[in-house]
Amino acid sequence: MQWLELTSERFGDAVKESGGLCLLPLAVIERHGSHLPVGTDQITADTVVKQAAEEEPAVVFPSYYFGKIFTAKQFPGTLALTRKLLLPLLEATIEEIARNGFRKILIANGHGGNRSMLDFFLRTLLEEPRGYVVYATHYYDLEGEALERWRQMRDSDFGGHADEGETSAMLHMRPDLVRMEAMTEPEDGRSRGRTDHLAGLNTSVMWYADHPTHYAGDARTATAEKGRFLFRAFVDKVVKQMRAIKADGITPAVQQEFYRQTQHPHGEE
Repeated sequence: MQWLELTSERFGDAVKESGGLCLLPLAVIERHGSHLPVGTDQITADTVVKQAAEEEPAVVFPSYYFGKIFTAKQFPGTLALTRKLLLPLLEATIEEIARNGFRKILIANGHGGNRSMLDFFLRTLLEEPRGYVVYATHYYDLEGEALERWRQMRDSDFGGHADEGETSAMLHMRPDLVRMEAMTEPEDGRSRGRTDHLAGLNTSVMWYADHPTHYAGDARTATAEKGRFLFRAFVDKVVKQMRAIKADGITPAVQQEFYRQTQHPHGEE
């Protein structure tokens, strides 16, 4: 069920039919090499959660592309909101989702750069009591049999951005937006190695230093068939997680236990 397509009168029933679960597809708008659209991450996230919600009832929130992407501000088309706005905006959005009746919210993250932001965001939710639980998944992290199959299927041995995997997924979902003829030489997708001397360290420009064109991988061997496999693996993972979330009674109880103890750190009076 798509949030935008529901009437106000239908909304209450949709919340019940979804089991109180809302999916928020989070990504960004950023350069993806020279051959993929700037909306690649968001398109993928939207398509994955829409299919997942058709297989396991949930309400899908509209595209949420206000993620962390300062590393691509130098490229046209990038939308990089200030850090002062990112977390408050996400929190306000989550609060509004909860106000509309949802007690479980799954953020389906389609952008690797959002990982650290989400890790921090989830823990900030402990600052004050809340009547809902927020979960997050990086659905593109394949595991088990799916990961092994992908390792056998892929032809390139490096990647990470606009690579064989992402390009294959787009060839499956939106082939009309992929410009294989515009792809740069494979060497452009390799790390420049400018931070190799900083092993074990991190800096704000590390990604830019090694991948200044925002391309990491060799997408020449991407195919729609590979993309079909990846898309199905992504959806299966989200559906499995949705069912686990719906059955999860432990996290809401533990969260409320935590809130009670923070209010009375020396025990109940």
